[in-house]
Amino acid sequence: MGSKEKILHLIQYIFDREHNKEYFIDPFCGGFCVSSYALENTKFKVLANDLNKNVIDLYKEILFNGSKKISKVWFNWISREEFKDVKDNPEKYPSWYIGYVLTIWSFGNSQFDYLFGKDIEDIKRNAHEYLMENGYKENQALRISLIKKFKEKVKKEGRFELQQLQRLQQLQQLLQLEQLQRLQQLQQLQRLEQLQHLDWYDFIQSIPKEILEKSFIYCDPPYHNTKKYQVNSIDYDKFWKWFVDCPYPVYVSSYSAPEGIKKIRHENKQSLLSSNKGKRNVMIENCYFNGKGTQDKTMFDMLYNF
Repeated sequence: MGSKEKILHLIQYIFDREHNKEYFIDPFCGGFCVSSYALENTKFKVLANDLNKNVIDLYKEILFNGSKKISKVWFNWISREEFKDVKDNPEKYPSWYIGYVLTIWSFGNSQFDYLFGKDIEDIKRNAHEYLMENGYKENQALRISLIKKFKEKVKKEGRFELQQLQRLQQLQQLLQLEQLQRLQQLQQLQRLEQLQHLDWYDFIQSIPKEILEKSFIYCDPPYHNTKKYQVNSIDYDKFWKWFVDCPYPVYVSSYSAPEGIKKIRHENKQSLLSSNKGKRNVMIENCYFNGKGTQDKTMFDMLYNF
């Protein structure tokens, strides 16, 4: 939901400031975008955590089990009815599968609402089945080509309005599957020191002091006063007090912070959660820093953060 891949310039800015550290700590790893980026593009050893056990078990299935279980369902269509059953009756399903269905097949990865609206569900399902029947297998170029052919096919049959066809340019769930598959290909997994599902504060408290002294912490907590995730439990007053008091470098991505906490940089990003067709809200993602530790100033810092 946080869509951190849209602000990787901001993430890289933080990494540049802290490049001399040995450990990167990600207490709210969520979609694993930032931890994955750290593994792929830096030398940091990574400690990642998220409160959602199902999502963490999904990552473990992909990263450490080679997706042996998930590969059996990887390209299956998940209906609205099955999504609801997984959400309402989690005791019937393995944890990784709950994480898979509720994340990949929910709107904005919120784990609450089904990915597609009822007005476009049929065309999305038909497009999905067309791709599967015509040989789609983890190939972006083939996916784009097949979608184009499918759009021509249904236009000729006169089955759908043009407006609905335009929404097929990207099949969201297949794009997300491709992103998850990238995790399997990470060659730097030996630097993934921890992958936990704890409360954020308990996770940080569990890390030995000798590691914390060589670390910096990046926090992407659930946004305050916005649409909630299925698993969302955070005391914001406690969090910001910890941020100020923590003796180690802490960075936070957030739309806002309490009075007196100043941002050091920001990035504009488009919100992917807008239900308005053809429209995207532009949000400002701020980066806050608690001022602890020593950093190498970037060119941006020398120009703006004296």
